[in-house]
Amino acid sequence: MPNALQAGKDRRALIRRYRPSFRWLALSAASLLLTACAGGAQQGVKSTAPSAGLAALKSPLMPSAFFADGGETFTAWRCTPSQDLVTTTPDDRRLRLWTALGETELPSAVVGAGSRYQLGGVSFWRQGRDARVESDNGRLVCTLASERQTTTRKAHPDTIFYASGNEPGWNVSLDRNSHSLTLVSDYGQATDTFDYRVASVKNGGDARMVLVSDSGRYPMELDLRAGACFDDMSGQPWPVKVTLRYGAREFQGCGQGVEASR
Repeated sequence: MPNALQAGKDRRALIRRYRPSFRWLALSAASLLLTACAGGAQQGVKSTAPSAGLAALKSPLMPSAFFADGGETFTAWRCTPSQDLVTTTPDDRRLRLWTALGETELPSAVVGAGSRYQLGGVSFWRQGRDARVESDNGRLVCTLASERQTTTRKAHPDTIFYASGNEPGWNVSLDRNSHSLTLVSDYGQATDTFDYRVASVKNGGDARMVLVSDSGRYPMELDLRAGACFDDMSGQPWPVKVTLRYGAREFQGCGQGVEASR
């Protein structure tokens, strides 16, 4: 009987551990920070190499927070107090929202004018080029800053994830048919291809994925984090912050998962 009671406690503890958790608006003296909710029940999973099941896939599974999920446009919002947001609307029933700390999804709410989305105590209300984000802890007043079409297979038919950055200009493409990636650096003057393995992956609103390789001229590490990201030259919005380390060099930029167009 004691063993049965202990087994029951262990199961209840496991259920509590894997329940989704939500983190919302936090008001500080300096600024109003909109944090992201953990949009799924999956937690961090670490490995030093793909499992036998993953190895059989054409490319590794990537967190959903890296993708537009059918959205046609990413929109950048400049907000007061100081905060930058990225949104996309996959359809008229939901809005995907990226902050500096991650991603969450808000379902549509019925209102008289404009487009409003709400989940729990948090709402995003857009009226033309203006928007208001509210919670029990405060309010963000936002203005549309820029928009760009989401990157799809039309532009990158063989790519599952694409990222780029500046100074010097670079881009990286993850092949959708293999565990390999291609780095184009130094404004297109250098091209390197790597076979990589997944070092770690964390799903949910604060998703993160780290890929590593020793197959190139130097060790490579690609660190991907869900969060509002803006091209440091054009200001265009992206849903993933990217850090690429190659030998002694480090590249900073933005990226997104590549999916079929709607």
